[in-house]
Amino acid sequence: MQAVLTTSTTDIGKVLRSHALLAGIVGAYTVVAFWMSYAAEASSFGDTLGLLVIRFLSLVPQIIFVALVWRLLSLTYIERSPDRFGDIKREITAFLKDRNRLLSGVLATFLMSLMLVSFTKLKNLIPALQPFSWDLYFVDLDRLLHFGNLPHEVLSGIVASPYAVGFLTGIYNIWLIMTYFVLVVACFMRPDNASRMRYLVAFVLTWAIGGNLLATIFSSAGPAYLQRLGLSDVYAPLMQQLQTHAATASLTVIGTQDLLWHWQTSTPRLNAISAFPSMHVASSTLMAIFAFQWSRLAGIVLTIFAAGIMIGSFVLGWHYAVDGYAGAMIALGSWGVAGYLLRPRTTAASVAAL
Repeated sequence: MQAVLTTSTTDIGKVLRSHALLAGIVGAYTVVAFWMSYAAEASSFGDTLGLLVIRFLSLVPQIIFVALVWRLLSLTYIERSPDRFGDIKREITAFLKDRNRLLSGVLATFLMSLMLVSFTKLKNLIPALQPFSWDLYFVDLDRLLHFGNLPHEVLSGIVASPYAVGFLTGIYNIWLIMTYFVLVVACFMRPDNASRMRYLVAFVLTWAIGGNLLATIFSSAGPAYLQRLGLSDVYAPLMQQLQTHAATASLTVIGTQDLLWHWQTSTPRLNAISAFPSMHVASSTLMAIFAFQWSRLAGIVLTIFAAGIMIGSFVLGWHYAVDGYAGAMIALGSWGVAGYLLRPRTTAASVAAL
């Protein structure tokens, strides 16, 4: 019994030490979020956490299903296993018996949940700290970068096609489950996989720097809300085209934009609108970078997904193109910074392995 307790304590200590950097970053992030939220007398912790937990739990069955299908396809078409179902059963059994991996996964999931709560609390403060004020600058910058055109005008053929718009809407609609899926996979990967911790640290940095800090400094609503804010009707033709598509096809984007506007303008307010930078593009770019650490095929698939998110972000009126460009650069920068922060730890582990 004593030996079991000693082993358990040793395992827990090892897991805690291996997550020290991630826990430190998330801890600091959480302190800032709760202090600022308390100072601004924002919504309670319980309300925010409850919404996130319910949303996450509703996606868990889908995440498990996608993970199993992904692994089955890999065993069938890449590894060409003659006993693919037996392999999956053995892998699940081995996973459940790997105490260190399970503890690491649970701890990482807890830290990521805390990070998401902190992100939401800080995002809700944006309207109070910095009202929408950068939209017209981004419109001008988009025109400058695209030779006098708005980005969606360059892809007018896509905008005019209800099938292309519907396809991009579908990609956008699965973004959340893709983000959760990759995040859960990262949390429960083998702890000795160097890319695992790098992705988790980069994930926190991407959302904290892009989704909170820069989103507050460069507060903007995006093309879909430009006319509603009384700033400009330059995007009215695009929004009219999307409404036309929605009237003749199953297109959820208009309804979703209306819902977010309702949340934004109701009391109590839930801030769900923030254009710069595009966190859809940032997180999708980060997922693609991470996927290349698994396999070339996974990297290519998620790069195509990220490209679809990028195009959809301005074709569907959610973002200015510069939002997406900035999001991609933030993801690349966060991946680089995470690698730098983890370099001493990686070096020490390599020396120990020798």
